[in-house]
Amino acid sequence: MIWNKYVALTIITFLVTNVLVWYQLNGQLVWTFWKSNKGIIASLALAVPVTLGFWYATKMGYLGLGSLWSVRFMGFATSMLVFPFMTYFYLGEPMTIKVVITLLLSIIIMLLQLTNI
Repeated sequence: MIWNKYVALTIITFLVTNVLVWYQLNGQLVWTFWKSNKGIIASLALAVPVTLGFWYATKMGYLGLGSLWSVRFMGFATSMLVFPFMTYFYLGEPMTIKVVITLLLSIIIMLLQLTNI
């Protein structure tokens, strides 16, 4: 199994950045503030840390995993782990069997990227 500080930093950075992306894109569905021009400005302001987060995660991931494909799949899987929990917490959308299967598949995708297959 591939595990080093770069992989750990990649996963953590992708998770944190995807939380920011959730707020950036979906805050308008939760809070009135985000529906206004101020919300658009807040979303635009989040663009810089989101871009830096994804850039940094890609850099660290490539160093740790040695493959851009692995980094891409890791980014996808972490976003699929963050989104359902944030959506459930803020919007109350249920964890259906489809969502649970998708979460399990995301974990499998992440584990596959950490193997030496």
